[in-house]
Amino acid sequence: MPQEAVFYFDVLGFRQMAAGTAEDAVDALSDLAALLQHENLFPSAKKWTHRYALGDSVFLTHAHPAVAIKQASDLVFNLFQLNLGKPTPFLVRGAVAYGEVHHVRGVFLTTGEPANLVGHAVVEAVTLEQASGLRGPRILLSESLARGVDAALRDWLLRPTSTAGVWEILWLLPASPSDVAGYERAMASICDMAVSLLASGGHPVFGAHYREFAMLAARSVDRLRRFAGEGLAQVGQTWSTFLPASKVRSVCEATSGLPDDYVSALVALIESFEGET
Repeated sequence: MPQEAVFYFDVLGFRQMAAGTAEDAVDALSDLAALLQHENLFPSAKKWTHRYALGDSVFLTHAHPAVAIKQASDLVFNLFQLNLGKPTPFLVRGAVAYGEVHHVRGVFLTTGEPANLVGHAVVEAVTLEQASGLRGPRILLSESLARGVDAALRDWLLRPTSTAGVWEILWLLPASPSDVAGYERAMASICDMAVSLLASGGHPVFGAHYREFAMLAARSVDRLRRFAGEGLAQVGQTWSTFLPASKVRSVCEATSGLPDDYVSALVALIESFEGET
């Protein structure tokens, strides 16, 4: 089989959204379909070799893993921009894997056009997303894939997670440090969304996802801060524009159910931004 990169993602909490009546399930799927079909979600759609969707699951493929990593990051960033202002935004989690992929026609289709895919990379991407034990709107990848891409891309956009052998993409960042100027305002808006959702961080079902979203935002800003400090990225806003420490502390103090160690780690990281430009 030929080798390709596979980006797989689905919607966090979709089963709960569709767990009521059949009408609820149809409404949830219709809302998701409208979002996935938005023209601004796939500005580089032609760069993906194949695109498939089944329910709330999406599979995209590309011949080159580094390009797939960058495009996966851009896609999720765009998806969250489309979610801005929604009281209950769609959160997605996915994974990128590289390996054998075979495109096959649909079981019940009469045409030869591919409608499904199988292979090692498909299984690995799904397994990473579902079995890593990591919560929140992440894009995951194996350590071997992370270490197999160019060091500049790895140092800027990737980081190891708390699960051994699993890394993640800091998708709030643009694909390259040189693109920061065009991302700052949108990045700040997504950070604001993450802080707002943290107010529900004690929710018994979705709370862990919201907590990890806020932590991902803080880690992304911290990575940007490091590159700016080394003169590798140009930032025109103060760090408090992205994540105001006073607002984060206020949300944490007003929200029950947030683990103490989580609050300490998040607040300490964000407070380290204060006073810097």
